[in-house]
Order: sequence, then C-alpha cells, then structure tokens
Amino acid sequence: MSNKHNELIRSLRKQLEATERELADQKWLLERFLESPSWRMTYPVRWLAKQARAARAFIQRLAGKESEPIAAVSPTTTEEIEARQTAEPESLSDVKQLFTEFYSVQLHGFLNSKAILNLPHSDEPEISIILVLYNRAEMTLACLRSLAEIPSERMEIIIVDNASQDQTGLLLDRIRGAHIIRNRENRNFLLGVNQAAEEAKGEFLLLLNNDAQVIPGTLRAALNTIRSAPDIGAVGGRVILLDGTLQEAGSIIWRDGSCLGYGRGDNPFAPMYMFRRDVDYCSGTFLLTPRSIWNELGGFDETFKPAYYEETDYCTRLWQHNLRVVYEPNSVLMHYEFASSDSVSQATELQRAHQQIFASRHKNLLSKQYRPDPNLILPARMKNQEKKRVLFIDDQAPHTWLGSGFPRSRTILLALLKQNCFVTFYPLSFFTEEWTSVYSDMPGEIEFMIGYGPPLLEAFLRNRRGYYNTIFISRPHNMKIVRRVLDGHQDWFRETNVVYDAEAIFATREVALQQLNGIRLAPEEMDALVQEEVNLATRADCVIAVSESDARQFRARGIKNVDVIGHALQTAPTPRGFDERSGFLFVGAIHEEATPNTDSVIWFLEEVLPKIQAQLGADVSFTMAGINKSERVRRLINKPSIRITGHLPDLTELYDSSRVFIAPTRYGAGIPHKVHEAATRGIPVVATPLLASQLGWEDGTSILVGTSADSFAQRCIQLYTDHVLWTQLRYAALDRVKAECSSETFEKNVAACFSPQVSRSAKR
Repeated sequence: MSNKHNELIRSLRKQLEATERELADQKWLLERFLESPSWRMTYPVRWLAKQARAARAFIQRLAGKESEPIAAVSPTTTEEIEARQTAEPESLSDVKQLFTEFYSVQLHGFLNSKAILNLPHSDEPEISIILVLYNRAEMTLACLRSLAEIPSERMEIIIVDNASQDQTGLLLDRIRGAHIIRNRENRNFLLGVNQAAEEAKGEFLLLLNNDAQVIPGTLRAALNTIRSAPDIGAVGGRVILLDGTLQEAGSIIWRDGSCLGYGRGDNPFAPMYMFRRDVDYCSGTFLLTPRSIWNELGGFDETFKPAYYEETDYCTRLWQHNLRVVYEPNSVLMHYEFASSDSVSQATELQRAHQQIFASRHKNLLSKQYRPDPNLILPARMKNQEKKRVLFIDDQAPHTWLGSGFPRSRTILLALLKQNCFVTFYPLSFFTEEWTSVYSDMPGEIEFMIGYGPPLLEAFLRNRRGYYNTIFISRPHNMKIVRRVLDGHQDWFRETNVVYDAEAIFATREVALQQLNGIRLAPEEMDALVQEEVNLATRADCVIAVSESDARQFRARGIKNVDVIGHALQTAPTPRGFDERSGFLFVGAIHEEATPNTDSVIWFLEEVLPKIQAQLGADVSFTMAGINKSERVRRLINKPSIRITGHLPDLTELYDSSRVFIAPTRYGAGIPHKVHEAATRGIPVVATPLLASQLGWEDGTSILVGTSADSFAQRCIQLYTDHVLWTQLRYAALDRVKAECSSETFEKNVAACFSPQVSRSAKR
C-alpha cells in the first residue's frame, strides 16, 4: 500500500476519533447535569425526545427528504437569516412540550410534598442574581433548583413576580433565602429587572431568565472573566437549547439593527464556539455586569419595554463607554426560550418593532457594522476588527510539557497575542484532544480547531479564504500538507502572508541518526535530503529558523527572506544551594521509540549512569520528567534510584532539588530548549558536543561537554562533586540565557515576521 494511502487511512482513523470526541463532549454536558438531581429526573423525557427525533429523521430519509447540514445551506437575505433565527424546528417543539409536561409533574410533586426549597444566600454577596417571573412556575422551579446546587458562590437571589396567574405564588411561598418582590400588576420583564436591580447589594448583577438552567461552574467562569480586566462591562455565556443545539455563542448586530445569535442550531461543542472573544452583545438569558456600571448607565432603557432589544441596547451603550462585552464559553446554560411569551410569532413581531427603535438610536455605531449577509458571519462574530488574524498550523496544541519545540511554538503564540493578533490554531497530527486539556495551559482567546485535521484542511481554508492576514506553518511535514493547498488554490492566498517556521534543518538530524546506526550517506545524498527540505520554503514569504547556522543554510540555497527566532526565557533561578541538592535530572517528552529523546535516555541509562553510580554510589538518583511512551525506556527503570515522573504541570521543585541537569542528545536539530530552560532555573548542565555546538557554548565556560559515554560520565561526576565549578557554571549559564533569550528581542523578531508583506502569489 502506498504512503499516500497509509496517510489517508491514518487521517480517516483520526477523523473517527474526532467523532468519538464529539460524543464525549455531549457526554460531558450530560455528566455536568448529572450532578443535578433535577436533571437526573428528566432522563425519561430526554430519552423520549431523542427517540422522537430519531424516528422523524428515519422517516425523512425513507421519503428522500433528509435535510442538509446547517453549514451547507445558507440564507441569502436578512429575512431568511431572521427566519432561521426565530423558526422553531418541529423536533424542538416536541422537546419543549415534553419538558413542560415533566417539569409540571415536578412542580406538582414539590407543592404537594410541602417541602421547602432553600436557596444560597449571603449577607455580603459577590453576585446578585435577578429573576423576573410571569407564570411558568414549572420552569422557575427548575431554574431555582439549578441555583440551589451552587452553594459555593456568595450570592443573593432577587425574584420579581409580575402578578403571575399560575402556581408561581404557591411556589414562592415555599422558597427560603431569596428576596422576593410581588408586584400587583404585570410590569413586564424590563421594568422588573430595573426594579430588582435597585434592591441589589452584590458587586455584580446577573440577569438570568427563569426558563434557563445553570450548569455547575458557570457562575465562577463568568466571574473570573469579568474580573480579568477592568474594561469588561458584561459577560455572557454559551446558551444551549433543550434539543442539544446551540442557541447562541455571543450575538452579532448587523448594520440594519437586526441581530443573529452566532452558531444558532449548530453543535454547541464545535471549536468555533469554545474560545473567549469580544462580541457585539450577549443575550439577557445570562448577562453578568458590574452593578456600579449598571447604575452609571441607568440600567435598561425603558423605551424597550416590555422586552426585547433591551440587552442589545445596554451592551451597545457599554461599547460606547469603551467597555467590552465578552463571550465566555465555559459559562453554559440550558434554555427553554420564549417561555413567557404567548407565542413565538408575537415575540418576533415585538423584536421587529424594537429593532427599528434601536436602529434609530444607534445610527453612528450601526454604520460601522457589517451588512446582514451570511457570508459575513465569520468576520462579524468578533468585535475587535482591528486585530490582525493569524492561522497557526502545527502538530498539536503546544503545551509546555510536550517538549520537541512545542514550548517555543507556545511562546510565539503568546507573543502574537501580546501584539494584538487573533489566532486560530489548526492541529494536523493530534487533533482529537479533550477541551479540558487543550486550554489547560493555553489562553482562552485562541480558537483551536480541534477535530478537523488534514482531511478537512482544504475545506476549512476554502471557507475562510481571505479571513487571515497571515498563515503560519510550523515543521516540514506540516508544510508538505499545507503546500498542496497553497499551490492548488493560489487565488485564495493572494493577500495572505505565508510564514514558514522551519525551526531547524531536520535532514541533518536524520543524517546523524543514520551515522549512529552505522550507515554512512554519500555527500550528494546528504545534500539531496537538505535541498528537499529547503525546497518546502520556496512557497513562503518569510522563513523562520531557530539558529543562525540553519538560517545560513537556507540563504545559501536561495531562500533570501530568512529570520532567526530562537527562544524567549526569563531567568528564575531556584534558590537551593549545592549542598541542599542531589541527583541528576532529565526533562523531555518521549512520544515514540525512534526519537532523539528516546535515544538520549536509553544511552544514558545503559552506558553512562552505571559508570556514575559505580563511583558515586548506587543510590545516586536519576529523574526523568516528562511523558514516556517507550516500552524500552520503561524496561530500563529497574532500580529504586531511577524514576519517571510523567507529565508535571510545574517543574520548579525538581529544578530546585536536583544538582545536575543532563542533556545526552546524540542526534537532533535546532537549538536545545531543554538546556536553556535548565539554565534559567539555575541548574548546571552536562551535554553532548552536538548540543554545545547548537548553542554555541564552549566546554567549561557555561556548560560541561562529554564526547563519549566515559567522558560524559566523568563530566557528570566532576560537576556533581565540585562545589566551586557548579557555582561558576550556574551563574555563567544564567548570564548567557539573559543575553541570548531576551523576551524583548524575541517579540521584536516575531513582530517583524508577521508584519504586512506582499505575498509571493501576489507578485506572480
């Protein structure tokens, strides 16, 4: 079978894994709700709804009427966009009916039980939650029960009942811990919110619809976000409808004043809805805002009573006061929608009337908005249009614990964010990662296209052609994949700057590996390998190398626009002295058997460590910090003095307790980040001649170098036992890192690579 077929099979296999991940996301939502007793009780209703949808879909397929995916059919007019926004699928109507009936049973059971519902209450609340009611007691009970299950937050709950005619009064009689206001007439939603806000004591107000249920963790995520910057005026969340589809992930305001919930009807776990961003506005279904700002702006404008467009107007006024509105994907709501409206059509008519009022009041702002066009949803989904947009393509999310150049990729990502860029990250190798892992050490403002991979890359670039100012491709094997699209569709990229981060000449690593295995390549063979790799760079407008020596090779072979971006590190030496430390340390991830790190550790364990322990004692420890997927390495961990930690989120304790860092790499390319990192933490290093030459560090000045197993062992012993030498190398290496890995220089170099350039395709 050809390599191309093998690659296709691997890609398809990973696509299946991506589908499994999507199912896991749905499982996550279910599990979060399973923490709620009310959600557990509704399982029969949800199961019936699922069966009803499946049966309807089966009948449609038999009749040849199966609908196309949402993304495949786009509305073409403002009216069609609004129709899609407000139209309620028959399946959702069925689900709503089932939920209504089941919640009614719950309400009936609660009222008959004579039980009391105790709600969280604080005399010094951080957050004041406002609920305005008009009938729908069964929905209110479900909402309050979801709040009752969040006792960890300092909150007060303020309930305004607008003279409900159903069992709401009886329900409120059984509530404890809430501040309840009972109006004698229906003051409607807007006036009810303003009325409740006057009674609030919390630092923040949370406007919450009574037909919504709050997922655990939602309030804390919103509070963390609104506290993260002083210019945030409101935070909204990811609102999911009862049938499991998305209601909105932030909302768009079009030039004519009409609005669109971003992602409505789509999978709520799709990657474009999982990152934090500034938006035009967020729905009042869930809207968190500082009480001081609410009071300063005068709350909701009563012109929009009884309801609709009041939160749109409020968020617009926030923007006019230079305050941001932020969508927080980790704040998740399940929403019934239109529960208090007599009909969806009446609600829609009221929305249209208030749209005209809104448009007349905000003409200046609306003139700068996008016209209502489905083809403009992508750029309109974010408020910060002045940001440069970068598509970053690499193997996987560049976590710090991965090694293999990923820490450097992460540093470049962070530098781009500091330079006011919006970044979409597209992983090509490992693209089925769990969301909790993706954002574990990544900023929430980066869009990670998890679940797409090589099979969908061309479709992704077609859909987003013209959207990105720069496409950044890291590593040769990824450039091979992307280049096929770049060459096949040059018109897509005429205004796009293509940056290729070669990182290193990897062919030199392969040559060194062959030599270690006793295979000597002819000079012309070595030259052909290097030239093949360099040829990948001809499609880029800018090539990035990690060292000046690699940059010279590119330039010598005809690639002129080559910049050097090394590493950016801040020195943070650990405090313990020589006598307080013991043992040897290696830091690096082992993902496969045939990698430089695998060879390094095996060589050290088999040929070097026994010599060290023969002189220093068998109890001298060796610690390997990082992931290990090598069975051969695992078999060599056969003594109590040898251990593998696996992934650790923080290596400070290891750097502070270990005496000597070892870097026994015998083949590789680029600049060894692990040596720079060890030096910044104040632990002296013994390395191979290869790494010393890549660094440009001389033996005995900032580093010790061992050329063979014997000499490497002796250098380790020398450094381990000589207090004076240890101290000299510690401070010499710290000085070298300060001079060579300046964050300021790194960020300046990154900015130069991403500055606007005329792409090669435009020149042709």
